[in-house]
Amino acid sequence: MAHRPRFTQGIRFKCSNPDALVEMMREYDAATASVDVMGFIGARVLADRDVAGQYMVVAEFAEVDGDLTAAEEAKRNEQRNEIEGWWPRFMALMDGEPEWSNYDELYRTGVTGNLRTG
Repeated sequence: MAHRPRFTQGIRFKCSNPDALVEMMREYDAATASVDVMGFIGARVLADRDVAGQYMVVAEFAEVDGDLTAAEEAKRNEQRNEIEGWWPRFMALMDGEPEWSNYDELYRTGVTGNLRTG
């Protein structure tokens, strides 16, 4: 079977209200739990340990049926009705403009055994 690379999108930004940020991500999860979000694997909210008030949301996408690449699945996700209403409110939590990054996966390691011991 051919390697089907995943696509990861990062959004880095400043935010003075991390609790609201996490709540918005929970709201997104709840809104999309009952609908078919093709290609979306999941997202993580990361807090920068070195820069107070800086965060990154990392969203991961995969190719589902071969008709669209993982990056195209991500683009399609951005155009969903659930995103269109949610996104402006999420942006309002950011202090300034976000910094976007887009990555195609080249290689992924697997995890075996206990996560603490490998």
